[in-house]
Amino acid sequence: MGNRVNESRIKILDESIANRIAAGEVVERPASVVKELVENSIDADASEISIAVDAGGNDSIQVCDNGIGMSREEIELALRRHATSKISRAEDLHHINTLGFRGEALPSIASVSRMEIVSRLSDEDLGARLVIDQGRILESLEAGAPYGTCMTVKELFFNTPARRKFLKAAVTEFGHVADVVERIAIAYPRIKFELKHGDKVHYSLPQANTYKDRIISVWGEDRVEEMVEVEAGDPGIAVFGFAAPPTVTQASARMVQFILNGRPVKNSSLLAAVKRAYEGTLPPGRYPQIVLFLEIDPELVDVNVHPMKLEVRLRRSSEVFRTVVRAIQGGLASRDNSDKFAPISKKSRVENFEFRGGTGIQSGFDFGYAEKKSEYPIESPSARITESEIYSTPSFSNTQDIVEKVFPTFWQIHDSYILAETKGGIIIIDQHAAHERILFEELRTKIKRKKITGQRLLFPIAVKLTAMQESYFAENKPMLERIGFEFGPIAAGHILVEAIPAEIKHFGKGDVLVEILDDLAEGKSELTALEEFAKMVACRMAIKAGDPLSSEEMSFLFDRLFSTEKPYTCPHGRPTIIKITLDELEKRFERK
Repeated sequence: MGNRVNESRIKILDESIANRIAAGEVVERPASVVKELVENSIDADASEISIAVDAGGNDSIQVCDNGIGMSREEIELALRRHATSKISRAEDLHHINTLGFRGEALPSIASVSRMEIVSRLSDEDLGARLVIDQGRILESLEAGAPYGTCMTVKELFFNTPARRKFLKAAVTEFGHVADVVERIAIAYPRIKFELKHGDKVHYSLPQANTYKDRIISVWGEDRVEEMVEVEAGDPGIAVFGFAAPPTVTQASARMVQFILNGRPVKNSSLLAAVKRAYEGTLPPGRYPQIVLFLEIDPELVDVNVHPMKLEVRLRRSSEVFRTVVRAIQGGLASRDNSDKFAPISKKSRVENFEFRGGTGIQSGFDFGYAEKKSEYPIESPSARITESEIYSTPSFSNTQDIVEKVFPTFWQIHDSYILAETKGGIIIIDQHAAHERILFEELRTKIKRKKITGQRLLFPIAVKLTAMQESYFAENKPMLERIGFEFGPIAAGHILVEAIPAEIKHFGKGDVLVEILDDLAEGKSELTALEEFAKMVACRMAIKAGDPLSSEEMSFLFDRLFSTEKPYTCPHGRPTIIKITLDELEKRFERK
């Protein structure tokens, strides 16, 4: 045997390598850099923050503020790991009142980029300029500069090409950048924010006096006018904000936002509380539109559980849960009990919110039987559904029993359900769910065959988009045009819609288009997004519970339902039809 080298396999990593690994925890993409730098500006008491990015941040990111600034010595110290002005003792971790505190962000960003920092204290005549390459300071000089700090990050991940190749297209990365800035801007209405992409000012948000004003400037008045004020409190816990009624729903949780002690956060318990508050009022798979500001004793919040401090742990989560539910349900109840949506009598934490009437989503879709009755004569539909596709339990004995043995008489009960007698019992059809299934399959077939045509609008409609939606619109505009949309000139934050798919009878405020973009932003494929579009349109076009139907309309609905591929569920998975056998009835009446 040869000589064995007695050398430890465990080594201390070179600091430059360790910094790159740490960067992977804090810096995932350009939006991560923007988040960390903007949070530093807020902690520096800035009242104005400007953000400029090129190529979505892939090429360069610059964040400038008018905060308190730093000396040259402080900048050099800030570039060292775990250097922070926010905490000094372990006990301080239980009293975090700033956005940043670990001292990891700046050295992590610097280690995977080329960076320049210019800063000046307000009481100094000159500032400092430092040039950093991969975490190493190349220059450190005095320089003339306005007070505050300006940080420029270039060529992000240039020295980690495997990570750089996973960055998305510039328009996608910019969407994430703008989404981060928007969430922070909502949390800090008294700070002026400006965001530029290349030479274009994406938006300039002036200082706002109220949270309501800031939310309007970010989301648009059309989206906010339906939202009502919510508020509740318990010892050590205060919840306030705005919630839309259940008629205003989204395809994703993107418009559910939590601001905890000034920090935009994610928390599964808070999301569960929102779902509980809206329980029984939202369609399956839909989310409300809501912004909640929570003020909780810092001792009850652990923000040190996620590298980017996006997620938090709550130490009295059950109490917070109940307070959130109470706030939302109380606000929505006050809306329902007031024709004019008058503000609640207690002075609000969010001043001057205007309460307005109206419905959230216009349906306005016709049942369309007047035109279709002659096209579809009433006759027994074909029995081509297999037993394995039948929904209910106990299952139908066979499809023939449902389809061919139905007597020609239908009854409508509560203007919502259709009742019919079969040889072995009775069936009950949910008229809305049944019509949804019919319309969904018809529309899906048209999409596959590319037979959707557009209808010109008499007056073009300007649709307000978030930055994320705008970025996905730019990527998917050709697909939207294939299904009948036509667009005019694009302005920052808005798109002009000149034509819509013919199947959409009323476009309203553009909710259908917005939700397609939200689906794409959630990572759904084009095919899946179009299928969701078909579900959405079918739901809105379908007759509703409470709509009276004639005998002929009920027969038509029944006939069309059983000519679909999957007649026993609506597109969202709810049953369209249930069967009660004669045996079950006889048991209930104790005849056996």
